[in-house]
Parts: sequence; C-alpha cells; structure tokens
Amino acid sequence: MTQLDLSRQQAILEASQEMIVTISPSERLLYLNLAGRQMLAIPDQVALDEQPFFVQSFHSAAQYRQLKEEVFPALLAGAGRWQGELELRNLSGQKLPVRATIIAHRDEQGQILWLTGIMRDVSRHKQLETQQRLAMRVFENTIEGIIVTDADARIQQVNQAFCDITGYSALEVIGKTPKILRSELHDRDFYQAMWHSIAEQDRWQGEVWNRRKDGSVFLEWLSINCVRNAQGEIENYISIFHDLTELRAKEAKIEHLASHDPLTGLGNRRLLDQRMNHAIRHARAYQQGLALLAIDLGHIQLLNESLGYNWCDRFIREQSQRLKLIADPTATLVRIGSDEFALLLENGASTHELSQLAQQIKEALQQEVVLDQHRIVMSPSIGIALYPQDALHAEGLLINAQAALLDAKEVGRDTFRFFDQQMSREARDRLKLEQALRHAILGGGLSLHYQPKIHLHSGQVSGAEALLRWEHPELGVLSPGVFIPLAETSGLIVEIGAWVLREACTHLRAWREQGLACPRVAVNLAVQQLDQAGFAHWLEALLEDYQLSVDDLELEITETSLMKNEKRALACLAELRSKGFHIALDDFGTGYSSLSYLRKLPLTTLKIDRSFILDMSEDPASLSIVKTIVQLAQNLGLGLVAEGVENAAQAEQLIALGCPLAQGFYFHKPLHQQAFEALLIAGTPV
Repeated sequence: MTQLDLSRQQAILEASQEMIVTISPSERLLYLNLAGRQMLAIPDQVALDEQPFFVQSFHSAAQYRQLKEEVFPALLAGAGRWQGELELRNLSGQKLPVRATIIAHRDEQGQILWLTGIMRDVSRHKQLETQQRLAMRVFENTIEGIIVTDADARIQQVNQAFCDITGYSALEVIGKTPKILRSELHDRDFYQAMWHSIAEQDRWQGEVWNRRKDGSVFLEWLSINCVRNAQGEIENYISIFHDLTELRAKEAKIEHLASHDPLTGLGNRRLLDQRMNHAIRHARAYQQGLALLAIDLGHIQLLNESLGYNWCDRFIREQSQRLKLIADPTATLVRIGSDEFALLLENGASTHELSQLAQQIKEALQQEVVLDQHRIVMSPSIGIALYPQDALHAEGLLINAQAALLDAKEVGRDTFRFFDQQMSREARDRLKLEQALRHAILGGGLSLHYQPKIHLHSGQVSGAEALLRWEHPELGVLSPGVFIPLAETSGLIVEIGAWVLREACTHLRAWREQGLACPRVAVNLAVQQLDQAGFAHWLEALLEDYQLSVDDLELEITETSLMKNEKRALACLAELRSKGFHIALDDFGTGYSSLSYLRKLPLTTLKIDRSFILDMSEDPASLSIVKTIVQLAQNLGLGLVAEGVENAAQAEQLIALGCPLAQGFYFHKPLHQQAFEALLIAGTPV
C-alpha cells in the first residue's frame, strides 16, 4: 500500500463522525481518531504512545465488568465481532451512551493482535426516545381530552381522557370530524370567529358547549393549535379540552363551604367580612348607621366537659335556629367561633331598638334547651358596636363588638353591653391578643423548639421536650407564660395542643426519613385535651397516619392541672397508658399531694422540678428532696429526668445521686427545629 493510500485512509478515519479506536490485547488504546478524542475528552496534543490510556478508565465498574465477563471472552472464543450498546465515561466524567461494534483482528495462528471499536454516539437518539415515551405517557394519562386531526380536520388520534369525557371510543371517532361533538348551542358566527382566529393566529381558545355520546351537554375549555410543516403548510390540528361542568359545580360548592359554617348552615367569618365591608361602603355613601352584635352562648366548655362534643354540637344548632327566628331577614347572621355568633344590622336602628333586640336575643338564648334526656340552660352575653361611632372599618367594628362582649361576660353574663370608648385598655389588649392567637393557629406564627434531654454519663442526646413558641407579628416572641393562660381561658388550648402534636409528628417523620436516630419527644398535654372524648383514639390514629409508634412520644402532664378535673383526666391517662404511651409527671414535688398522686397515676417517668435543682447546691432541704425523689423513682421503677440544670456542679451532683437524665441551659437551650436536626446529624456528645 502506497504512502498516498495510507494518507487517504488516515484522512477518512479522521473525518469520520464515529469513534474509531484500536485496542491492544492488554486493553491499551493504540489509536483513536479525532471523533473518538472528542468523545473521550482526550486533547489532540496528547500522544497515545507516550501517555497510556486503558479501556477500564472509560467505563464504570459495572460496565467494565460486562466487557470482561461477556464481550472480551466472546471475542477470545472466536467470535469475529460483537455489537451492542455500551456506556462510556470520558475523562471529564460525562456519561455517553454509544452503539458499538468491536472487531477482533487475529494473526495466522488465530491469536488476537488487536481489537477495533467503532462507536456511534446515541445520546440524542436516547433523548428523543425518552421524550417520545414521555410525550406518549402524558398523552395517555393527562386528564384533558386530546384530539389530533389532519389538515382536513379528520380525526387521527384521541386519548383515553377524550373517551372518558365524551363517551365515544377511539374507533367510533377516528376518520370523522369534531363536528360529531357539536351541541348546536353555538351559532354559525361563533364557529366562523373561531376559524378566523385559527387562520390568523394558528390558535384559538375559549369555552365551548359540546355534546356527549349519550346526548348530554357539557361545558369545556377548548384550545386548538395548528401544526405546520417546513413549508408553512398545515399538517395537523391539535385540540385539548377539559370538562368544566364538574369544576363549576365544585367551585360553587367550595365557595359556599368557604363562606358558610357546616354545623349550623349560617355564614362564617369570611362571609361576615364581605358583608361588613360592603355595608360600610354603602353606609358611608348614604350617611347611614350600622350595628354589629357579638353573641356568646355561654360556658360552652362546661357542656363539652360534661356531655361531650356531639351533644354540644346539637346545642349550638338548636341555639342557632332560635337566632334565625329572631334575626331580620335582611340582617346577616353568622357563626364566628365555637359558641360565638355575630349579627350585622344595616337598617340604622336606634340605641333603644338595639337594646330591645339584644334583650330579646338574651331571653331566647336563656330558655331551656331539651336534648333527649338532657335539659340545658346557659348564660348568654352580647356586645354591641356601632358604625360610625365606634369604628370606621370592618375589622375595628368586630373588635369593638367583641370587646363589649368581653365586658358583658366579665360583669357576670346574662346581659349585654354597648362598646364604651373608655373600656379598659387591658380588656381590649387581651381580646386583640386572643384574636392574634386564633390567627396564629390557622396561619403560622407558632413553632416548636426542642430542648434535648441528656444522658448524664454519656453526654448523648437521649430525648427532647417539645416547647411551643409564638412569634407575634407586632410584639415579637411571646413567653408561653403569657399566651398559654390566655389559650386556656379562651378555649383555644385544645386546638393548640392538637397543633403541637401534629407538628411534633411531622418533625419526627421527617427526621426518620432522613435516616436520623430520632429520640423520644415529650409533648406537654393540657387537662382540657384529656377531657376530650376519644382523645386516646385520636392520638393513636395520628401516630398511625405518620407511621410512628407510641414509643416515639412521651406525654407530659402537671399535677396542678390534673386537679382541675381529676376523675376524667385519670381515666384518659389510664387509657393512654393501656395503649402503651409513655407518661411523665412534670414539675414533680411542687403539688399539694404528689405522693398520693403517684398511687393513682399510670406514670412511666418523674421530672424533678427546676426549683429544687437550682437550690440543691446551697439548700440542704432542696438537696434532701432531690435525693428522696431519686430514691422514690428507683423504688417505683420509674424513669427520672432533672429539669433546669445550669452548671457542671449540678450535673455532677445528679450523677452522684443516681439521676440518669437531665435537661437545662448547661447542656442546651431550647433549639429550633433546624438546630435540633443539626444536633441529631452530628450525633456527638455535649
């Protein structure tokens, strides 16, 4: 072969768009053309005879194992060539799928002299296949109906959603035109405008009434687009539509649910806001007055505690019917709280007329309510605020009506009060804080911090106590000592307690999914939660929803709170313990009869109050109490945690006394979720 022939062959190899590579029996690259260098990211100036490269460098471990176990042995056994797909990995780490042909070159004795590989990059082909599969999957699984027609509007293809919506099978419509769906509810001008838009803009969209196979008419949102070829000629029309009938019905239902109370059928706070804003605009324009009455049914929590929520709901429905009979048809009557209603009057009634109406409402709500064998009498209260005298905006009018209501409740109930501008600032501030707390429960502001419990001997995190925090939008972070008593008196403590349990479960589940060793989290319970019928079952179902077990939570209670309703609380605790929940008595040693409670309570853990830990280094009495509690817990087989450890001396004393666990600022302050999560990830002793 002449030098010219060799040069020509070399030029052909270098001009090829496919990789051409020769490989020695030792798997070293002997030759690589320009396309191959680009695919493998080997610079042109690198000489293969000076810097060796081997096959293994360009494959993953699994791919190279396939070459060693399948491809090379087949070639060594006499196969002339091997064809198939491989995945290369170039020097930059980029993965490259190729279609490969590997040819064995042998000498006269049949020994392999070298291998030649010819490889074509199929990345683009793979991408197109993936896109096609994805497009077909979307086509078949989208909830929108899809019609593909030719340039003459003859149906070529429909998807499953088309069949589900229209009732036609694909075989029934292919070859026909979309006219088969016409409802005859649109005139010729409608369709002419549609096709004019398609001709001018290559698209049209809007609402169309069409007809199903069964003859029923339905409203759809239709989008039609043209597909043109390279010459600009229309090849296809693609129509995409979804059925609006059910959506419109759902929208109407959702709108009703969003503005109405499901228990009573009355409007809710959202509807009241809408009506008040409209009424104030009208009253301002025509210089008229408005009145808003805030109505409280009475001590509804007592009814919950004595009879349960089902009876309470029946009572609220009965009282709402009495309010409907009294309220003028032109007035707006809504339910804005568990036992609180509001009545908006737009007729500019006088103070005397409002007083008579309030008295009539009070007397109606004071009447006995008979529910089967139960006879219930409540003490209603009413607060009245006026526009424009008391407030110029809807929010202020409601706040002032509720402030007047609070004043009526504080003077003994069974009465009504008009808003007084001189009403104590303290009462108004308390009401405003309560409203803010209600919003925080629904829309953010509440968060959980976690104070680690530390094993005193190892320093490892052995558990954590979930502590509630509230960041008020104006006042900043508020102490639980401020808002928890407010939550208890307002009845919000049950909702807050449920929020805390759900949030703790959410965090526990998230940590577990990250593979973290999650400690047991202690959550404080309010006695009002224990008063709820079915609380133990609810909590058990909550853990099941989050795929957690009873071992993941510890329920903390205080002796002083239990004394508010001892019988029902103890029954609920016994049920919780029977289901396997861990129960801790918080602030042990500070109650009036702690030792007698130990005999009654189904406990698993005692927590030594921080006041004893703080003083035990200097106060022999406190130290003696701590010793006694430690010994008591050991004798009863209970777990033990010391609260409020603030220095090393206290920790060392507790170790000497035999207390295994502690928490306090000496180890960690309460940590927000992310910081506690970082502590779990670190997994290191304090």
